[in-house]
Amino acid sequence: MNIKKTTLTITLVTLLAGVRPALAQDVATVNGTVIPDSQFNQILTGALNQGQKDTPELRNTIRNELINRELLAQAASKEGVDKTPEAKLAWNQVHQNFLIELYLIDYNQKHRITDEQVEAQYDKEVSQLKAAGVSQQFKVSLITVASQAEANAVIAQLKKGESFEKVAREKSIDTSKAQGGVVGWVLPVQLTPEIGAAVTKLNKGGVTAPIQGPSGWNIVKLDDKRPFKVPTFAEAQNQLRQQLLQQQRIELINKLRSEAKINTP
Repeated sequence: MNIKKTTLTITLVTLLAGVRPALAQDVATVNGTVIPDSQFNQILTGALNQGQKDTPELRNTIRNELINRELLAQAASKEGVDKTPEAKLAWNQVHQNFLIELYLIDYNQKHRITDEQVEAQYDKEVSQLKAAGVSQQFKVSLITVASQAEANAVIAQLKKGESFEKVAREKSIDTSKAQGGVVGWVLPVQLTPEIGAAVTKLNKGGVTAPIQGPSGWNIVKLDDKRPFKVPTFAEAQNQLRQQLLQQQRIELINKLRSEAKINTP
């Protein structure tokens, strides 16, 4: 009986020893540092998801890339380039961004935006649009400058015949300057009351007088307008979900700030 148990045990150990490398096998060992199979599989999965075919050549390329990266990392550590003040600052920023991303992913999973919340937001916004009597949508371009004097100078340039796009790229401090000031299609309720009222009175191609706002002085051009049709829930749900996620993030940050001890100079 004892002999049979021993023989069976030896047989199982031998079989498992043959199976183990197939289940998990390290990619390589570089100067004593192991490159795990999990790291290889993560990159391989990403490549396959992007449409690449699983071939021996692809696997060999990934393996060599991981080895090369490990060699470079070891060389950098040996030279001490990670010990400089600049490197430590950069690493702290990378580490902070990594923690923030992990935390927000975890928070979103624990506080999921439900379909019911998205539907409720859709109904709320549709009701607001109907109450506001929104019937038209406007395509606008924007130039924002810091002072009224700069805004008057912009108006003077436009009256001399310079294109709105050119002046926006040169003078605007709004992020839309990269697109020549083009903001795109908006509803009056999406603008400040002053800008919304001014835009609705413009003819196509018209430009407002300078209007002061929270970010500076604004000159708005009406590029086009069209009748507004309320989007269906199917058309709007993805944007509404992102809107609710952004709102959730703002509420989270406000909560954390209210609970924190923050000292500023």
